[in-house]
Amino acid sequence: MDILSKLPERLKELMSDHDFTPVKLGEKIGVNRNTITRYLKGDILPSFENFVKLIEVFNCSADFFIGLVDFPPTDVTYAPVPPFNKQFRALMKKHSLSQYKLHDLTGFSYDNFNKWLKGITSPYIDNLMRLAEAFDCSVDYLLGRI
Repeated sequence: MDILSKLPERLKELMSDHDFTPVKLGEKIGVNRNTITRYLKGDILPSFENFVKLIEVFNCSADFFIGLVDFPPTDVTYAPVPPFNKQFRALMKKHSLSQYKLHDLTGFSYDNFNKWLKGITSPYIDNLMRLAEAFDCSVDYLLGRI
């Protein structure tokens, strides 16, 4: 699935629902108007940090925001997103998945896993989708929101 096709549409919808302009939303998440405009055009995807800020500002499902589900859940209370490295490590343990097995399931390099586990970097949105698939869970669950 091309997430660039759904994310701008959902972002426009959420901005309209919350009465946000690109300037106002940019101020809210700490980026400039041009960055929001590029998200809206589908030119770029938000970084992990900005993605988390967006779903928290809108209090919406990550899966809905990126187009994995067509309707946002209505009966969910979202927790703040914990540091990804801690959540990732906990999920690996809970699901008894080693880096080796995750590599087989996702094709990600061991270097990526090590950086994510050490908190050096966080995965891009498309990689979150692949990890959620490997863990057989939602992106919201992967992020520790539900």
